[in-house]
Order: sequence, then structure tokens, then C-alpha cells
Amino acid sequence: MNKLSTIIVAVDFSECSRSALEQAARMAEWNKANLRVIHAVEYLTISDAAEALRLTEDQIRSEIRQQAISRLDAWVKEAVAPAEHSREVIFGPPLDVLLQETRTSRADLLVLGVTGDSLLPYGAGTLATKCLRKAPCKVMLVKESHARPFRRIVACVDFSDTSREAVLQTLRVASQDRAEVHFLQVFQPLWDFSAPFSDQFPAMADFEKNHRLVLENNLRQFVSAAPGISSIYAVCEAKTHGHGIAEYCRRIDADLVILGTKGKTNLKYVLLGSTVERLLKEIPCSALVVRPLTALRDEGVALESS
Repeated sequence: MNKLSTIIVAVDFSECSRSALEQAARMAEWNKANLRVIHAVEYLTISDAAEALRLTEDQIRSEIRQQAISRLDAWVKEAVAPAEHSREVIFGPPLDVLLQETRTSRADLLVLGVTGDSLLPYGAGTLATKCLRKAPCKVMLVKESHARPFRRIVACVDFSDTSREAVLQTLRVASQDRAEVHFLQVFQPLWDFSAPFSDQFPAMADFEKNHRLVLENNLRQFVSAAPGISSIYAVCEAKTHGHGIAEYCRRIDADLVILGTKGKTNLKYVLLGSTVERLLKEIPCSALVVRPLTALRDEGVALESS
């Protein structure tokens, strides 16, 4: 990522969020960024506990805050967080809390576990998905097994300005972690050689091969990978882009996939493109989602310098 100033990491005390904290701490350290560690507590939890224990809500709130801060202290110490960090317990719906805090602190990056405490066997959790849809900054979703430096990164390219930004983010993370990078373009097939046309038009048999060569050449020209980074250029066919990305990440055992969103709608908040929506349903690794720079400007988010 380009130079980051403020990173927010959401901790719900799931093992998935522990990995998210460790990744956020690493990124804050190498960016010399301010790190905010936030644990959000639902109001319903407070009222239910107060009723069950026959205590006032203020008493329950004080006890919850004290216990949560104590756990955050231990986790932050284990994650070796940088000196410039804060540990905060905020009462309110987690989605509302995280969106509000990313806006008010003009955060550059929001980090959270891909499934959180939902215990889903695959796919992104509800909170992670909603944060990706609405957060006015970059969002990283971290798998439980990806707490340490990334070994293999997939950068998704569709030749848009947003994917150019995704490439820049990829190169910076790969340079820091000395990771292998796979620059990937997924395309939908334009042919069907199961039909008898290949017998009538033999030249069509070379179309797929030539098409792939053109796409790979375009991919290489678009990326211009930095020297010293181990780079692989891949062009893959799939019926949907999201499924193709997920399959490729599974096949190479990727740790992180980086891709962009589609920008803005007239509903005044950022929505994900269909590619990201599909990927979230079967996400096989950690993910960093980059928003278009125009969308970030419209949200009033300070852009980081290169």
C-alpha cells in the first residue's frame, strides 16, 4: 500500500480477528502509521446481560469495557503493535461503529477478519461483506491462517484505473514481504469449439491461442512490475470473473488477493462490482480491496501520497 497514516483494525476476539490484528500491526509498523484497535459491543448484549445479572446497564458497560481492554492489552502485546496505537471499546452496532470511525479518523485502511466470529466454513462473514460495500477506504479481510508475511499474492487486472491502483498496492506489499506475485487477468470465453464450426473454419482453432497471447502481452505492458519482484503473468478463462479468481487463488495456494471495486452508484455510497461480490462467496485467502480514487475523493477521504 502507498504510505498509510491511519489504520483501523476491528477485533471481536475470534482467532480470525487475531490474525487481522497481527497484519494491521505489521502494516502500521512499516508505514509508521497510527493504529487504532477497536472492539465494538452491541447494545443488545448490554441489556441482556444487565437483565440476567440483575445489574444496571452502567455497571455492565463498565465491566465489559474493563474486561475487553484487558484482553486487547494482551492481544496487542502479542502482536507487537507499534507505539503509536490506541485500544478502544466502543458501544454500538459493529458496522455503524466501524464506518463512523473510518470516516471521522479519515482512515486509509480498515482491517478485519474475513469471517469474524461467525464461524463460516467458507466465504466472507456478514460484517466483512458490509464493510467492503460501505467503508470509504481500502479494506483488508484476513484469513485466520494469514497472520504473518504474505508468501504469494494475486493481483487482479482488468486494465482499469482501479486495477492500476491495485497493482501499485501489490508491488508495495510484495516488496515489503518479498512475496511472489501473480498478475492475473480472467476473461470470459468468446468461442465454443464443441460446435461443428471448427471443421468448417480451421483458422478458428488458433483463435483461442492467439487471443491468450494478446491478453498476456497487454497484461505485461500494463503492469510494468518492479525489478527484484518475482512475477508471474497469468491469463485464465472462466464463466465468471469472481469464480475464476477464486479458483486460481486456490490452485496456487495464494495468501492474498488484491483487486479493485467498481466505483460509485447514484445511491451515494460505494458498492462492490459483481466480481468482488462473487469472490466473497468463496474467498479462499485474505483479500485487499482497493476503491477507485474518484470514489475516495467523493467520500472526502484524504488520499495518501506515493
